Amino acid sequence: MRQLRCVSLAVVCLLTVGAWAQGAPQVFVSTGTAGRIYSLNTKTGKTKVLVSTSGADYEGMVVAPDNAPGSTHPYLVYACDTNRSQIVRFDPNANRIIPELVYSNGSLSHPQCGRITSNGDLIVSSKDAGSGLWKFSGITNLELGSGESQTPTQLASILGASQGLAQKNTGDILVVDNTNRQVLRASFPGFSAAGPFITAGLSSPVGIARRSDGFVFVSDQVLGSILRFDRQGLNPLTCLSLNPGDQPFFMQASLDDTLYAAVSQAKSGLVESVNGSNCTPLKSFSVPDPAVGIALPPTTASQAVTPAVGGALVSFGFTALEVNQISGSCSGSVGVSLLSPEAIRNLIALTNFPSDAADPAVNLGLDGFEAVISTANLKGCTAKDKVTLNFQTAAFVDNSKVTNPEMVVCDDANTDCQPASVNLQPIGVWPINGYLPQDITTGGKKTLKCNVFLVNSHPDTKVAGQEQGTFCGFQSPLTNTFDPSFIDSDFGDNHNPALAATLSAGKSVPVKFKLAPGGTSNCQSAPYLTDAIAILSVAQIADSAGNPLFPFVPVGLVSNGSSGLGQPLFKGDSNQQYLFNWDTGSCITADGKSQTCPKGTYSLTVVFLTDNTENSVTPNINPPSPQSIYTSQTTKVILK
Repeated sequence: MRQLRCVSLAVVCLLTVGAWAQGAPQVFVSTGTAGRIYSLNTKTGKTKVLVSTSGADYEGMVVAPDNAPGSTHPYLVYACDTNRSQIVRFDPNANRIIPELVYSNGSLSHPQCGRITSNGDLIVSSKDAGSGLWKFSGITNLELGSGESQTPTQLASILGASQGLAQKNTGDILVVDNTNRQVLRASFPGFSAAGPFITAGLSSPVGIARRSDGFVFVSDQVLGSILRFDRQGLNPLTCLSLNPGDQPFFMQASLDDTLYAAVSQAKSGLVESVNGSNCTPLKSFSVPDPAVGIALPPTTASQAVTPAVGGALVSFGFTALEVNQISGSCSGSVGVSLLSPEAIRNLIALTNFPSDAADPAVNLGLDGFEAVISTANLKGCTAKDKVTLNFQTAAFVDNSKVTNPEMVVCDDANTDCQPASVNLQPIGVWPINGYLPQDITTGGKKTLKCNVFLVNSHPDTKVAGQEQGTFCGFQSPLTNTFDPSFIDSDFGDNHNPALAATLSAGKSVPVKFKLAPGGTSNCQSAPYLTDAIAILSVAQIADSAGNPLFPFVPVGLVSNGSSGLGQPLFKGDSNQQYLFNWDTGSCITADGKSQTCPKGTYSLTVVFLTDNTENSVTPNINPPSPQSIYTSQTTKVILK
């Protein structure tokens, strides 16, 4: 769902989750009261002093995008000087590094950096009991050299002394409560309260890091080890045991799940690298001073493609891509890299979007960066024409900010970036039971090797077809299953299957609706809008017994002469309504075959390519609520 720089990935070894171990070519290491911050080259093992400040106590660090307009810095390093209650930032690639003081001796004392939100906020904890989590709003938008004297806002008070921070894939913050030997979880977006996440198995926790699939690592100084917990914070196991006297501090994992941990010794330090998938030690790097903090520049990852039943799903945990209708051979790999929002904006400028018509759709759990998918290394995997690649992508985004997702593809050189052009035809949007929990999944087809990313597009109401409209609901024989007071226990969405229409498989299903002018129409009378462009997306989300299908099965549609996973466009009629006759006797499956749709539960989603329903509300619902997420309208139907 959701340009990219083409990345040549060096294959080192195959992880058990299918990712090629790439790790981070560079690691930044802080050294506590030694007052130095090093750059560590993980290929040569050599260190270089970037910052040396007498009297400083640099501990926690984080790498953040530089979103200042026209910025030439791909990223900046933020470091917390804990004892002096200061925070600095700098460009680690500058010829002459002078740390910029962005905070000093205010209401926040003894800070520990930190994480970056999808909004570009810096979140830090405090070593003072009762202080908790603090936010520096929009700090990544401030040009380097103009960020002095920022004032933070306290978000959540925590009884104990807070140490390391990590992000869940969905944007929640995990914070180590060292005093009470636990890890707490503060929910996105407000982080206003921190509840228990890991409550047992820890003695003196300090650092924390998240694996791509949500598993969590915690360093424990009393145990002298690094523990791994599952996505729910349960089932701990010892991932790495250190030598007696060595103390593990902060950690971070690269995109391919190589874990880096800072380790302090009596007079020097280590950076330990570990295969985070199976906890196999990889390499130890020496640091001249005791190592305390770790930060990684934007890394890359790649996964081998393994086709299955006409399709191939590659999930990185924070983004995913599935290829459908594969005919013939399919091999190679799918890559993912990180770009700053400012870099994404530069690529958007290469599209045919009007000025200010789209903005980046930043992943929730990637420290303010956006994931970009590359298909440059796919081999085969095409449809029967040997040219077209049918695919869907998925990402974790803030659906209060990304209300109208649109995919963009760029060629390998990132010189030609186009949405909805001849090289990219949208297939649909599937809000329910996507490839990632609570994700947004969109699809398309293209005829070139490319980079793919997501933007949030904005309607131009001055253009014909873009008028603000109210979706008037699905008409008989379909029913409207959207119910904001209901949460489906299987899928976590607001569509009640008890309200779903039950129809016969193999028959034609008329999908009809009307679109009234304005964002709050009651839809009771004409005239209705007739110049919108909409497509239908259908996916099987449960089998005939009601068991959820994961991943869901996108269905190619046949109606009025359109077939396959192409554009199933609605047509207008004399009644000012939109109509698509879905022939359930001719569903195109993932392997490209046509058959009667299997019995089970389906999601039917109307997607407006002309952006008509952004910020509209559902008629006759109290309190008024959005019609659906992502300017799409969904219902469920059961085929028997």
